[in-house]
Amino acid sequence: MRSTIVTVAIIFLFIQPVLAQELSREFGVISNNEFEFKVYEKDPEAEAVVLFDIGKSVFFDTERGYDIRFTRSRRVKVLSRAGTNQAEVSIPFYVDGFGKTEKIVSIEAYSYNFEQGQLFRKAVDQSAVYEEKINDRWKAKKFVFPDVKEGTIIEYKYVLETPFHFNLPDWQFQDKIPTLYSEYTANLIPFYEYVFLAQGISKFDFQESKPSTVVREFGSVNKSYGQNVGSGFEFKDMIHTYVLKDVPAFKDESYITSREDYLIKLDFQLAKFHSPRGGTTSIISTWPELTKELLKNDNFGKYTKTAERLAKKLLEQEIAADQANKLEKSRQIIEYVKNSFSWNGYYSKFSSKSPKDFVNQKTGNAADINLFLTAMLRAAGIDAQPVILSTRNHGKIKSDYPFEHFFNYVIVLVNAGDHVFLTDGTEALVAYNRIPPRCINERGLVVKEDEVPWVDLYSSIQSMDNKTIGLSLDPENLTAKAMVTVQSTEFEALGYRNLFKNDSVKIREKLLESGFSDVSRIRTFNFEKTSLPYTIAYEGVTALERIDNKIIVSPFLNYPIKENSLTQKKRSYPVDFIYPKKELLISRLEIPAGYKLVGVPEAFAVDNDLAEINLKYTITDNVVEASAQYHFKKGVYVSGEYARVKYYIDMIVKKFNEQLVLEKI
Repeated sequence: MRSTIVTVAIIFLFIQPVLAQELSREFGVISNNEFEFKVYEKDPEAEAVVLFDIGKSVFFDTERGYDIRFTRSRRVKVLSRAGTNQAEVSIPFYVDGFGKTEKIVSIEAYSYNFEQGQLFRKAVDQSAVYEEKINDRWKAKKFVFPDVKEGTIIEYKYVLETPFHFNLPDWQFQDKIPTLYSEYTANLIPFYEYVFLAQGISKFDFQESKPSTVVREFGSVNKSYGQNVGSGFEFKDMIHTYVLKDVPAFKDESYITSREDYLIKLDFQLAKFHSPRGGTTSIISTWPELTKELLKNDNFGKYTKTAERLAKKLLEQEIAADQANKLEKSRQIIEYVKNSFSWNGYYSKFSSKSPKDFVNQKTGNAADINLFLTAMLRAAGIDAQPVILSTRNHGKIKSDYPFEHFFNYVIVLVNAGDHVFLTDGTEALVAYNRIPPRCINERGLVVKEDEVPWVDLYSSIQSMDNKTIGLSLDPENLTAKAMVTVQSTEFEALGYRNLFKNDSVKIREKLLESGFSDVSRIRTFNFEKTSLPYTIAYEGVTALERIDNKIIVSPFLNYPIKENSLTQKKRSYPVDFIYPKKELLISRLEIPAGYKLVGVPEAFAVDNDLAEINLKYTITDNVVEASAQYHFKKGVYVSGEYARVKYYIDMIVKKFNEQLVLEKI
């Protein structure tokens, strides 16, 4: 009976003429226009659209002071079958690891379908809501909406309570699908002062800051003749409201650091705490103050000093580098750390254990390893400084705001006489004077007494990927035997090393997945010699295509890029390849007896400040030699260069995948 009453009530709301004039923004109230909404005119290809997303943060009284209550309500219209992926919802919440945690207090979620003149609502069963651990600091409540299909409307509302004042909920106006209306309200009390960082926003559609009409009390407030004679005082919240309408979808996630760097959003950072009893504590620091705090920290600066004493003993026992110059000595120490200690996969700028435990257990997080590496280099008389940074998936550093939590990783800056370089001890397959691609993210802060130097993390070192292919065709069996050599350097080589682990079984499986019917005689060279090219050689058999009396051959097999992931006409943020890359494909094909080549694809050439592309064919007697090369000369291209870069990749996809046609004579 209860579900019937609810259904009738919703149908009644559905047919109200007033609500039918516009889309409703009230949770649980569905307007006629929402079901008539079939296509979003500003993005006709959108698979779904956010009808509204409304959030509000307020401070509420607790026994220990004030906590923050965040309420969010969100409604989505599914426009196509592809949009049914919106049925899966994840609500993250923070855990500090020391007993304090955010809590999801309540969740309401419904799906709506209008069928045969009736509106049907289905609630998400609370027993279907489950919890999942993301990492040591984050968990999530997850659930899936029932009965979601093209035309379905889904909505949910949840309440999150947090004791972390530094973690005033941020607000993301943009999503992977368009958003019609997004609103965030923050009711702030006078004790906590925040700065907000508006990313990708030049102007709000509506913005307002005004005092609340509600008077609140702190402490004991006693009135006598209209005057407070108590020890407490009265105050009002300051209500800040921000609205954006018709926010486009964030579609292009290719070649970027982190989508968090480019989404339209508001970030709130706690800047000061004004004590109700008097006095102000500054939370936002300065870069010199931040450096001093890190150097005094038990798990950073003090850890490194303690580790230095232990490192001296290890140097005497493990490394005979007394006669080596500083560069060679640095290389030996870095490679010793890489090969003697294993990284547990956790990012951190703070150590997780004592130097003694780290040496005994031979494993630790990024800070355990790199701060100990810093200590070993210093113990050997080499100038080494820790560098804190934000990894690519963590977002870019906002240099105007010296907040320690912007950083999540530490590497080492080494000054070995005439050679200055960055290093990282976590990756044995990365050369001693390189850092992993995850760390290549604009710039890092050198943690050094009495100085605040920044160091550029961009990589200008070119990585190469060369493939040489020899093809021998068997027209009768419609197969081609390929003898292939893949030779790669720098980060391209690292990619192969990490992917295959020098395991011929893995290499064979990958090649079979890529179109070969058989793979044999796999050989590899220089797997552990990271300063040398990594080489993979193999023989494989692949199928040919026949059309009438013609054989179709792909001279470069399946190696060329098949699709341009840069799909937008315009882009307001950089194209980030991480590092400059050069790829060369050389193919030699013998024309079988009784066949002739029908035409040759046109040559193509580009060479300018952004890229170099070359494609050419040479025919000698019965041999066709094809050479295709592209070279992106920069690791990062600014938004103004997007159109040209997109065009170059389009040409690579088009030209490098052209096929040869052999006709039977």
